[in-house]
Amino acid sequence: MKAAPLLVAWHDENAPIYSAHFEPHGKGRLATAGGDHNVRLWQIESNGDERKVTYLSTLKKHTQAVNVVRWCPRGELLATAGDDGNVLLWVPSENPALSSSFGDDGQEDVEHWRVKTMCRSSSGSEIYDLAWSPDGQFFITGSMDNVARIYNATNGTCVRQIAEHNHYVQGVAWDPLNEYVATQSSDRSVHIYTLKTKDGQFSLAQHNKVTKMDLPGSRRISSNSPAPPELGNHRASFVQDAYAEAVGSPRPSAPGTPQSLALPMNPPPTSHSRRSSFGSQMGRQRSVSPSPSIPLPAVMPSASPSLSGGLGMGSKNSNLYANETFTSFFRRLSFAPDGSLLFTPAGQYKATHPAGADGTKAADDVVNTVYIYTRGGLNKPPVAYLPGHKKPSIAVKCCPLYYNIRSANTET
Repeated sequence: MKAAPLLVAWHDENAPIYSAHFEPHGKGRLATAGGDHNVRLWQIESNGDERKVTYLSTLKKHTQAVNVVRWCPRGELLATAGDDGNVLLWVPSENPALSSSFGDDGQEDVEHWRVKTMCRSSSGSEIYDLAWSPDGQFFITGSMDNVARIYNATNGTCVRQIAEHNHYVQGVAWDPLNEYVATQSSDRSVHIYTLKTKDGQFSLAQHNKVTKMDLPGSRRISSNSPAPPELGNHRASFVQDAYAEAVGSPRPSAPGTPQSLALPMNPPPTSHSRRSSFGSQMGRQRSVSPSPSIPLPAVMPSASPSLSGGLGMGSKNSNLYANETFTSFFRRLSFAPDGSLLFTPAGQYKATHPAGADGTKAADDVVNTVYIYTRGGLNKPPVAYLPGHKKPSIAVKCCPLYYNIRSANTET
């Protein structure tokens, strides 16, 4: 894989970009959300190794920084949210808005968009993340008032509140197969909920709450390990069919209006501050986290201590995620496109190194990582983790394209 930066002045005065999202179905339209209170649309075209970026439009209704932008799975509907506490749903419009230009050369808008629906919670708290249901009928948000909310995309009403976190909800994810939603907070936990359908209505029930866990030692995967055997196209076709059914041509597996049953509805009181997403710190300083002490491969599965290969003995009842001193606005977790895996950022793997025979003292090694859970093991420990990050990870996203598994090398 080859990566190259696109050197474009994406937002005014080099304002930070807090979110970027490509429109589904390969249309090449990119939406960016920035600290300049604006959302911008771009057309990305590729021709071999060449990339062309064309400015399309600026969406200007937000009054504070825009933290997240997400296309509806069906396309042609855009959700944006930010520090003003509003979720705006945009649709294309034939009528141009007030005169709008971008950049020193005053580029005119090629497209025009209008706000179809505005959603606002009773607290008006800053919104950090947003995720659509696969059928595009609902979306979930995570806010600075410690609450996740589910909205009806048709009329903008809040149909469900999840107030079970003790700190800011900085990441939300909706299962592509419409069976789970997941939230991640700076309280060092990941919550997973099942979506249940009954009498034409769906409700939420807590499936798992991940905070602490016994971590075994890890084993390294050599880059010279043999490739997996060739499985043919059966698995790939099954995954693609399931994903196309859930996202490309969704069937509403949960019709009707969701109802609140088991979970508390009233959010806990809290104070709001854009200046810091964690604790009482008021700056935007980046955290300083310990780097891995040894070179690490791309993926490490969990293993028994006897297979640790010198990388540590693991630890008992260890926190899996970074605490509130990790100053970032986001912990954006994500399901794989086929729903088979859940990836959670801001992970910390702690391994204990025993005292050596040469007199070296016992020490703890903390590795910044991303934890991976299987669909069938969302209520079980993670099956693997991605090490090698010098700083805590804040977001993870899967490529929507499918790749062929490399063939096994039969030579000895």
